[in-house]
Amino acid sequence: MPSTKKRINLTVSDKIYERIQTYKAENGLENDATACLQLIVRQLNAEKEARTMLDFMDLVKSVDPKDYESTYDKFMNAIKKQQ
Repeated sequence: MPSTKKRINLTVSDKIYERIQTYKAENGLENDATACLQLIVRQLNAEKEARTMLDFMDLVKSVDPKDYESTYDKFMNAIKKQQ
């Protein structure tokens, strides 16, 4: 039966491969694909969190200091809805 999942083939340098092997050993993983997928997901999540923080910082710059608390509450509610 054909898979509906997408396939990604990676070719990496020796240095990157060594780093993946170290990551696998430190995290008790046996499979290269599992290690790579975990690292990709972690990076994507970190990128999303960084973008969210930058958005918040931009928002704070434009808000009157007396409105910080209500703006923070609105922002945190928006983040909770995303998760």
